[in-house]
Amino acid sequence: MLLRYSLLCLCAVAANAQKLAVQVNGNPIGAESTLNLIPGGGMLQVCSDSQNQHRIDCTPSFNTAVIATHDTVHANENYCASTNGSIAYTCRLPNRPLTSYSAGMTFVLSIDVDCPANCSLNIDNLGAISIKKPDGYNDPGGGLRAGEPQWIFFDGKVFRLMGGGMAGGSPGDQRGDRRGDVRARRVIANMDTISYQSAMTLDVTAGDVYKIRTTPGAGNATLSATTGGLAGQHIWIIISNDATSAKTIAFGANFLSAGPLAGTAGKSSTLHFVSDGAAWYEVSRTVGL
Repeated sequence: MLLRYSLLCLCAVAANAQKLAVQVNGNPIGAESTLNLIPGGGMLQVCSDSQNQHRIDCTPSFNTAVIATHDTVHANENYCASTNGSIAYTCRLPNRPLTSYSAGMTFVLSIDVDCPANCSLNIDNLGAISIKKPDGYNDPGGGLRAGEPQWIFFDGKVFRLMGGGMAGGSPGDQRGDRRGDVRARRVIANMDTISYQSAMTLDVTAGDVYKIRTTPGAGNATLSATTGGLAGQHIWIIISNDATSAKTIAFGANFLSAGPLAGTAGKSSTLHFVSDGAAWYEVSRTVGL
């Protein structure tokens, strides 16, 4: 009887010894006789039975096709350099071949020939794709130049330039230079309209062109500026005199002028000022327009 009881106790102990308590970050998950490691999200598990050590050894790893390694991320995998001497640009990605184009992809494109009008790019022989300006419609037209790498973005149909374009070049290059000059086809300044009254103040941060129309029945006025402006800043002032009576406008704070402007009824005048950072200096005026 005692022997039978002892055997039952040993069986119970053995059965309980096979239960494995599993916790994650100190939180109990369960206690079962089998622990199953399931790969997922790019994570892999390689396990082996180490009988001499009376244990199972598991080594975690990851699928590099899903999760990039540190070396892969820093291996210029998005760098596309075309050296074929043609505007039909071609390149091969240095880390691993691209398998397909997908909307949202970005690359750093370096070319050896300027794109004077239209051009295309073929990555890893997947097919030539047109390169366009950021709007996705217009050709680069000189905005993509040899030796000046630019980010490009695939929108699902074309590659769009993501850089500023037209930058760089030598001081004699009419498309731009490295001195900080800005070259553009057209720059239009904002115009600020000022209400006529006896004392007027220009907010010289609101724009560079101002228009004032005098009011019939009103008297003369004084025009001042909020500040002396920024060194090199220009402003233009258009004064339209009403047809009732001529108005004289004097210049107050922050202006150094050639004197009061005597208007003519029904006529307009223009004034041009430039700042030295402390005051506005009159450059020219035209009256009787």
